[in-house]
Amino acid sequence: MAAPATALFAERMASQAWGRRPPVPRPDRDELAQLSAKDRYDLWDAHRHRPLHVATSLITSLGVLLGVAFTAFGLVYTARTLESAREGQLTDRYSKAVEQLASPAVEVRLGGIYALERLASDSPRDRPTVRDVLAAYLRNRDFCAPPPNPTCTASIRDMYVSSTTTPLATDLTAALTTALALTADGDDPLDLTGARFPRAQFPETARLRRVDLSSADLAFAAFGGDLSSSTFRNACLTYGRLHDVDLRGADLTGADLYHADLAGARLDGADLRGADLRKVFGKTPAEVRAVAKTDENTRFGDDTRPDPSHCGPRRPPEVELHAWPR
Repeated sequence: MAAPATALFAERMASQAWGRRPPVPRPDRDELAQLSAKDRYDLWDAHRHRPLHVATSLITSLGVLLGVAFTAFGLVYTARTLESAREGQLTDRYSKAVEQLASPAVEVRLGGIYALERLASDSPRDRPTVRDVLAAYLRNRDFCAPPPNPTCTASIRDMYVSSTTTPLATDLTAALTTALALTADGDDPLDLTGARFPRAQFPETARLRRVDLSSADLAFAAFGGDLSSSTFRNACLTYGRLHDVDLRGADLTGADLYHADLAGARLDGADLRGADLRKVFGKTPAEVRAVAKTDENTRFGDDTRPDPSHCGPRRPPEVELHAWPR
């Protein structure tokens, strides 16, 4: 009878050790009497050491938990340290790139522009900042920035006689192309308000969508491609070369389009309220009204304007912008 009783108590102890329920009841006298002296001693010894085993298990579990917590803290600390180091590197790169934009050497300025482009790619949250910096670069280095381009103060008549356009400089083209690439749908328009680019030849590869050129001086400027959804409120587009361009949805409220070339231009949904469309090429008043927004202040006809010099935004000190020679 000793062997079965020993097996019974071993099973009960194993069940209790593994935490199975219900708990093992204490053995009665009859069950203890069936055990040999050695089995009773082993049972008593196991019972005596049980609190020590429990304490050891708790200490081990606590140690494991503390180890896991310490490891997690170390990982968080390391991640924050790496993020802080990365932020510092991005700040250094940004500062150096902006410093390069002020260099007198065009090669250095180009390097700064492409460094900012790479920064915007590596840090998407800095993309709007980089875009705004490039827009400010374009505004501050337009054709009328010191030393001014001759087209800045040339008369309308002189610009008409010299019908050639001036391509944007390499650094301006790079800044414009990069800024446009960083302008996604849903972003605010690229801010080029008040920019002065008379007789500029804008690259056809530059899609001037979602660009704000309000009050910009774009007399005789030549465009190509997509200008849809852009803003030209009160802009000077006198003699502008806009043939075959896409102006769908563009805001041209109050724009001066006197003598502009609109042959083949798409004007669906364009806002031309208050615009000056006298002597435009390629579009009849009926064709414009059929697809664009116009009002009683939109001017049509073949009237020759005696003095078209009131076109354009800021004027150089004591110099009439595009003055009509008298």
